[in-house]
Amino acid sequence: MFPIISYDIKVVRRFNLILLFLLLQSAAGYCAAPAYELYLKGDLLQAASAYAALAVATPDNPRPLMNSAACLKQAGRYYEAARAMVQALERDPQNPDIYSELGWLRFHMADYEGARSAFETAIRIQTLNARAELGLASVYSNLDDKEKTLAHLDKYRQLRPDFAGVDYILAWNYMNFKMHKEAEEALIEALRKDPSFTEARLPLAGIYARQGKFNEAWNQYYRVLDYAPGHPVASKMMKVLAGKLTKQPEEIRPPFRITKPLVMEPVDALASLSSSVKIRVGLGTTNTGKQGRNNLLRIKSFEGLTITGKASGKVFADIPHDETWTLTDEGGKVVLTAPDGVVHGRFTGAILAKPASAGGSVIFDATSKTRNPWFSGADRQYRGYIEFYPNGSRGIGVVNVIENELYLLGVVPSEVAPQWPYESLKAQAVLARTQVLIRRARGGQHKADGYHLCDSQHCQAYKGRSNEANTTTRAVVDTEGEILTFHGRPAYTFYHSNCGGWIQASKEVTGWGDSPYLVTEPDTKPGSPRTPLDPWDYHLWITGNPEANCNYPGRVRASEFRWMKIIRQKDMTFRINKDYPIGELVDIIPLRRSPSGNVNSLKLVGKKKSVTVTREHLIRNILGFSSLKSTQFEIEINRFKNGKVRNYWIYGGGWGHAIGMCQSGAAGLAGKYNLDYKAIMEFYFPGTDIRRIKYVKKP
Repeated sequence: MFPIISYDIKVVRRFNLILLFLLLQSAAGYCAAPAYELYLKGDLLQAASAYAALAVATPDNPRPLMNSAACLKQAGRYYEAARAMVQALERDPQNPDIYSELGWLRFHMADYEGARSAFETAIRIQTLNARAELGLASVYSNLDDKEKTLAHLDKYRQLRPDFAGVDYILAWNYMNFKMHKEAEEALIEALRKDPSFTEARLPLAGIYARQGKFNEAWNQYYRVLDYAPGHPVASKMMKVLAGKLTKQPEEIRPPFRITKPLVMEPVDALASLSSSVKIRVGLGTTNTGKQGRNNLLRIKSFEGLTITGKASGKVFADIPHDETWTLTDEGGKVVLTAPDGVVHGRFTGAILAKPASAGGSVIFDATSKTRNPWFSGADRQYRGYIEFYPNGSRGIGVVNVIENELYLLGVVPSEVAPQWPYESLKAQAVLARTQVLIRRARGGQHKADGYHLCDSQHCQAYKGRSNEANTTTRAVVDTEGEILTFHGRPAYTFYHSNCGGWIQASKEVTGWGDSPYLVTEPDTKPGSPRTPLDPWDYHLWITGNPEANCNYPGRVRASEFRWMKIIRQKDMTFRINKDYPIGELVDIIPLRRSPSGNVNSLKLVGKKKSVTVTREHLIRNILGFSSLKSTQFEIEINRFKNGKVRNYWIYGGGWGHAIGMCQSGAAGLAGKYNLDYKAIMEFYFPGTDIRRIKYVKKP
């Protein structure tokens, strides 16, 4: 891989952001920059004290007290935070957001009467206050007032109609009130808005099981395991339900089948694209990019296949079109078997499955007998040819050898929606092509695995030919050979699904290095600068529905921009102790944040010991059975009257690491503001250039 380039540049984006923040705060009569820096570093109590000192210096300004309260809450000091909010109200008695936040602090401390008073005052001042409506619903739920709970939740849903969290909370309360039919409907609605909402699938499966709908319950637990492999409840319940099913698993979840050749109109990629370098792509890989466990695979082709030895070139079989043959692992050998049961070879070396005609493809026929979920739930179709080889304890190794540009035809529609604005698709094609060039250099990150790239999110998603679409194919053709460069070298073209409203610099994240074009930026309309979010504004921002390029209703799922989870104390304790034996969980404290608001250091406090987690993927994986969508979040800890933790409310934004290009934001820039793909590149990778490479085929 190319080393990440670091330059001593005169103008650093983070400095600009903080300087702008300092100037604006100075204009307001006080300087909050030192307190803000303490907040970003995770010195929360010192930050709270610094903001409190500013409050003394500016006795008419409520803002320092609000920021002090936000820092105290993040540090777990809810009583002190509530006192600071009361003091802020003395300076700004008509601010509904202060009342609303005071209500939530009291609610999480089980002071329901005090919380109700604060929430009601917030609504008297501002009738349409979504967070106060949710707060009142939560208060009345704990007071067992069903009518008022549901009435306020209905108002909350009207104010946040696309937010899956409201349907989840509705279902939570319906179940508390024994209204299981209504809970079922609310959970289904939550999953319609957010299919990855694992926490909604668990109670839905439980409802189905109580109703005797065992097939439906099994299907939901299966889906939980899609997003949270090894989930203890789902794993156990699937075994319990296995003997109660009225259909075979293949009937409950029938695999996607490829029954006829794909006809692409009007774009003929083979005729339009030049020959390009060949790359090796590992298929059916895990989220770490390693090969899956392939004990059995079934292959076919619409054109027919030829099976040859990689080293010898000897032809071992000619497979007729539409005929399915089987490959099995047999103690370090790959066994090729025809439909009639005749074995055509036991191979200790690699063999190649090549389509009988140019432009043909290899199809993996989905089978429940394989241990690799990638080849069990759907047929898979690939251009190029497939290499199979013995792969030790993982069974059969599977690699797709394919030309780079043809590979991109299956990558771009796997990474972005083909119906998105066309210029955003072209931007994705350029970034994906650059990724290939970087990852292919010197054998690639997966050199030891036998391929340049994997087909999972670890490198970039690749679902092959059956996923291709005309719009994304045209984007690849129209940008053929174009890559993104910085000072003449391929740039690190990181991208992610949705940033939540802010892009974060690579240097903020442990292990990501420092590149001057991977910067912290608000994902807003070009030319509309925004100051960094201080602790109070961040709280309002992450719990609200702010404007952003990636907040693009009708094109981007709202559940990718804003989401929430409520996780019980025993579940969170169980999950964290699987990785960190800290005993019963006492507190979770987000520490270091980037100016974008992403959490880059998280403290887990247990009765036995405390640990601090600093890796982006570990922070996301640790908070619940299914991974958090991003590190852009805020945690509120809900307690019983005796002070013991009851559950954790996590409000989050975005999906992915938030570095580089926000894919949803690119769609917004193209669709809302008519930016072309070059302007999109400049927005997310300032100072870079687009260059065209020439492919030279090896002799």
